[in-house]
Amino acid sequence: MWAPIGERSTITDSQTTHCLSIDVEGFVESMQESFTVPGTYIDRTRESSEIGANVEATLELVDNLGIRATFFVLGRIAQDQPEVVRDIVSNGHEVACHSFYHKRICGQTPDEFREDVIRAKSLLEDVAGQRVYGFRAPDFSIVSESMWELAILKEVGFKYDASLTPTDIHDVYGNPGIEKGIHVLSNGLCEFPASTFALFGKSIPFGGGGYMRLYPVWYTRRLIHKHELNDLPCMLYMHPYELGPEIPQIQGISLYRKYRHYHNVSIGSNRLARVVNGFRFDTAISILRKHGLKE
Repeated sequence: MWAPIGERSTITDSQTTHCLSIDVEGFVESMQESFTVPGTYIDRTRESSEIGANVEATLELVDNLGIRATFFVLGRIAQDQPEVVRDIVSNGHEVACHSFYHKRICGQTPDEFREDVIRAKSLLEDVAGQRVYGFRAPDFSIVSESMWELAILKEVGFKYDASLTPTDIHDVYGNPGIEKGIHVLSNGLCEFPASTFALFGKSIPFGGGGYMRLYPVWYTRRLIHKHELNDLPCMLYMHPYELGPEIPQIQGISLYRKYRHYHNVSIGSNRLARVVNGFRFDTAISILRKHGLKE
């Protein structure tokens, strides 16, 4: 057992450095494969305004927290809103790739996937003015049945992936049995998986998206602290609409969906600030370099 850790904390004695990642996408485009979104809510101009305002608020938040983060950005946002990518870079953060469009990749063919990630990576690098090392699939959708996608990521020049989750409890993603924590895959690609903890014989995700909003703050902090005892960097992840001022209120969805996607969104930035207080954070690429990533 380990002692509880309070929310008021100075930097811990541990030298473990964790990663805060931000999946940059609009709320509607991120939900279109989860439930039916009425056409009246599909508005690219409104979505661009939402993304711009929320990324700006997110950048201000992480700056106030003294955190350098990794932003997984859609290629189509680099195309439609290049200023968003440039703002991320100018504030000292890492830009990584989140595919071109927010579409689950488990249903794509190898040729479709290769074309998508090459297009997205190239555009992000042109706009950011720096190399893009990392990739995360929309909805973590590299699943156990389609791990061939990892070979393509290596082939087209990525150095690390952050799409895998060692769990079998989620309705969309999961890679049960994979190694927890940073590790090198058989093809030489480095994997920085989402963080999980053991409960009743199951591997349960934490520290991102709905988990960050649903779990008590003190419990998420306790889980991070437990990882530090084993010198395991945590991969936390959030979305701009969970941290900024704008989120579309989609009417007519089920109570389950309302709870799952909206609960605690209005206080997301406050909750994140409480979660990360006292822990060390850096970009994914910086952490991986310290773990011996060969470039």
